[in-house]
This record gives sequence, structure tokens and C-alpha cells, in this order.
Amino acid sequence: MGQKEAEEITLLEQKKAILNGVPSLDVIRPCRLGDGIIQLENDEELAFVQRFDLLTKHLSFFIPASGSGSRMFQFLYDYLNQTTELNQAQTEQFIRRISSFSFYKCFPVEVKEKIENFTWSIEDLISFILSEGGLNYGLYPKGLIPFHSLGPFILNPFQEQLIQGSKLMNQPVDFHFTIQSDFQQHFESAISSLSEMTGDEYLVTYSEQDASTDAFAFYPDGSLALGVDGEPIRRPAGHGTLLANLAQIESDYVLVKNIDNLQHFSQSEASTDQWKILVGLLDYLKDEFSKLMVQPSLLAFEKLNERFQFSPSNELKDEVELRAFLHRPLRVCGMVKNEGQPGGGPFFVQKNGATRKQIVEKAQLAKTDKVNALLMQSTHFNPVMMALDFKDFQGNSFDLAQFAEKDSFFIVEKNHLGKTIQFIEQPGLWNGGMAHWNTVFVEIPNEVFTPVKTVLDLLQPAHQSL
Repeated sequence: MGQKEAEEITLLEQKKAILNGVPSLDVIRPCRLGDGIIQLENDEELAFVQRFDLLTKHLSFFIPASGSGSRMFQFLYDYLNQTTELNQAQTEQFIRRISSFSFYKCFPVEVKEKIENFTWSIEDLISFILSEGGLNYGLYPKGLIPFHSLGPFILNPFQEQLIQGSKLMNQPVDFHFTIQSDFQQHFESAISSLSEMTGDEYLVTYSEQDASTDAFAFYPDGSLALGVDGEPIRRPAGHGTLLANLAQIESDYVLVKNIDNLQHFSQSEASTDQWKILVGLLDYLKDEFSKLMVQPSLLAFEKLNERFQFSPSNELKDEVELRAFLHRPLRVCGMVKNEGQPGGGPFFVQKNGATRKQIVEKAQLAKTDKVNALLMQSTHFNPVMMALDFKDFQGNSFDLAQFAEKDSFFIVEKNHLGKTIQFIEQPGLWNGGMAHWNTVFVEIPNEVFTPVKTVLDLLQPAHQSL
């Protein structure tokens, strides 16, 4: 099949999907402690850390880092466009605390003087921070915007991920970042600066979201949206498209986290400890699964499942079904209690008579009283740290696309030249993209989840030096 024919099939499939609407998931109940989410005992955590410390497997971090930093400053854009009580209060806090941000050290002396002497307008200050004539943070990826200071050094999250990840083992750890290729030179420069500071070398590779996965856009009546050049409008189809990038990593175990989820270096030890626990547990389960493949035992499987709850029911009938169940990618997900963050969470869902655990976004759920009640009962957030193993017992990588749920998609609406367009976002990387993986949810402390969604989050204690 040629590229043009494949694109035509994709276009027709996406048009049909948009006209049919997002299929609602049949959620049974939220995963909670003791029912889908496990809590490790202290002696278990110690055992998994010890197991990690003896590990000879090769590790890689996989960190999506193409997200724009402009979202961190959205309230400043909003303030300039249409002032409200909320964005005015946010802007006032930002300006009052401007010297508390690490990037303030990047300001030229004359700019600092204008700020300190109140001789610069708010508009000029915002323009300096966001526009090309100044720091240009409105264009940069979030991974390149300074978050923290370490002594005299100013570090962006890309650099801090390298520092903190390298602390994990006494042997080299690989890092893979998905980026916008236009900024690769900036990332390379950030590595050079970091190496000069630490004296260490870092093993870093990059990839970009495959443009061929971009979704076609449609108008609400189902007609194809065309640009001013007469060509179909296409948009990036969400972070679920990164499944192909993830699949290219050849390490034994892959550690996934968001670029903005880190703490100040002086407070990063808890995250390092949690990685050791999660990877140690992953390695333990891989070993136990390997034994069951060689000597299948439903009784031994049930005992293992009773403790780690990777299968919601003991529905396997024989050794053939057991081997088929084990022959899948495996993930151990660190789950924090939901303290009001926007996003989805872990639920039991049912499809074709089978029940399984899955990360569910609110957009996938029907708006009914029953579902709303289940959402109110939900206690935990999306995974914030994931340890993955997607090699089979012979060391061959699984075809990850075979374990995704392709009809678990989202429909996104945007404004384009004054008209509403709609397009498909593929199953989220850890939502439908990993729907058929063997999954363990482990509660981890909330102190390891300190994302920076707005620049004001950098004022929180977790982002300050001890």
C-alpha cells in the first residue's frame, strides 16, 4: 500500500470516528488502596531497593519534552488580552515575587534596575520575559526554561532530569527526550553547560513526534478542513503518538516521567528512592513471571496476584491462558493521592465481558449520575512515575501497537481562522496506549509529584533550596 492510499484510509477512519463521537468507557469502580492499588510494607520497600542496588539491567529514562513553556505564563497573556480579577491577582503575585524565580538571575543589570526602581511598565516586563526581543520564554519548550538555582548555577528541568537520573545507579543511564527538532541545538548547548559544571558526560538521544501520525482536521459537519493553500489541515495527535518513539528504546527497563515533575536538587532524594522501589518491584515481577512461563501454576499465579493485584479477577482457566496473560508488556505505576489536580485516574473498566485496570481521562466517561458518583469516589491521580518492561522472556521487544486500544481516543476542538475544527487525539500514552499491558499500581508519596503547570508553582516549597 502506498503512502497516499494509507493516508486516504486514515482520513476516512478519522472522519468516521469524529462523526460517531468518543466511545464511553464502561467504568465499574475506581481503583483504591487494597482494590487495584497496593501499598508496600516497609520491609518490602527495603527488599526492592536492595534488589535494585544489585541490578545489572540497563536502564533508560524516557521523558517527553516537546511541550511549550508558554502555558506556564498563560495568565500573563490573559492579563494583557483581557484582565480579570484572577489573572490580575496572579500577575501581581508574579511581579511581587519576580526576584524569587531562578530566571531572574538571567536578567541584565539594567532590566533589574528598572524593575527595582519601578520605572518599567507591567507590559514591558511581560514582553521582555515572553517575546523574542527578551528571554523568549513564550517560544521555548518548558524543558529549557530555568526552574531552580543550585549555588551560582541556574538549571532548567532538562538539565535537572539528567543530574537526578544519573544519581540512580553507579553505572551509566541513558536518557531519551522527545523534543521539537528546532530546539535540539538548544538542548545540546544545555548539556555542554551542564557537563562543564559537573564534569560528567550524559548519554542523551532525541526523537520527534512522527509527522505522519498527525491527525486530519474536520469541520463539525464532517467535511475536511483545508488550509489557505488548499491542503488538508493536520494537527499533532496527542502524546499517544509517542508510543512509536518509546518502542525504539532498547534498554531492559524504561523509566517514564514528565519533564516538569521534579523537585529542587536538594529535595530530590525521595524521588530517587521511589525509582529504586518501583524498578526493584518490576524486576521481581519479571523474574516471577519468567518462572511461571517455565513452570505454569495457576495457584502460584493467584498467590502473586493476590499481593500485587495486576489482574482484577482470577479468570484464567488453564496453563495456556496463563502463558498468554504473562506474554505482555509489564508496567509498574507510581500513583499519588489526588489532591485536586486536573486529569484522570485509575479505574476498573469492562469491555467484551472482561474487566481490567486502566487509566481513564474524564473525557472518556459518560456524563451520568452514576459515573459522577464514581468520580467522586476516586482517590488517586494518573501515574506520575512508571517503570516499564516491554521485552518478552527471550529478550525481544513487543510490538507495542498490539497492546493499545485504538478506539480509546479523544476529540479535540480548536479555532482555526474563526472556524471550529475537530481532530482525533490518539489513545493517551499511559491511557489507551497501554490498555492491554500487565499493570501494577503502587501508592507513592505525594512529595514526589511536584509538577510545574504555571510559573507560580516554582514558588512552592518543593522548588526551593533547603
